[in-house]
Amino acid sequence: MMKKCWIYLVAIAVLAACKGNVKTEEKSEKQLDSAKAKMIVDTTKQVVDTILLSKTDTAFVVKNKLIKDDIGDKQKQYIIQIFFTNEHWPILIYKNAIGADLALTGDLNGDNQPELLLRQKWFSNCWASINLFSLKNNEWKLVKKGSMYFCSDKYPLTKRIVKTDKGYGLLTDSLTDDKFITLKKEIKF
Repeated sequence: MMKKCWIYLVAIAVLAACKGNVKTEEKSEKQLDSAKAKMIVDTTKQVVDTILLSKTDTAFVVKNKLIKDDIGDKQKQYIIQIFFTNEHWPILIYKNAIGADLALTGDLNGDNQPELLLRQKWFSNCWASINLFSLKNNEWKLVKKGSMYFCSDKYPLTKRIVKTDKGYGLLTDSLTDDKFITLKKEIKF
């Protein structure tokens, strides 16, 4: 009797293991339901980066898988889609990027919503654009844009917003006469 139970348990375990191995779909989908958007990922063509924005907010950056030897010339478009766990935040679509670093700022314009800094990733170089987005009418609107030399540790993305006499400024980087300088650009909403 005990031997029969053991055989049945082994048979069930083998069937369960086989069932897991039989599924060899080439195209699978991962979904994140939200009131604003449904994230669908074609894992044969795309990958997802997960970025923890705060204790309660996470972003999912859906981007195309890179093609071997690609330097920005192998695909027709390079577009990322950013989904958020906060159900009140819409999807953010950004062109000319193969990924992104993100940071939430405090509420800079007094609407009880944090603004979002995005540094787009590209194939090479330490220079990138830095973009400040704000929620307006349930859409992400670009408020301020500049350049960022991100290989320097002096001003990481989370330290790019500074308090000024008139409100807030965005720290941007530039080269002038072969000198590296950081500028403080006033943010206007």
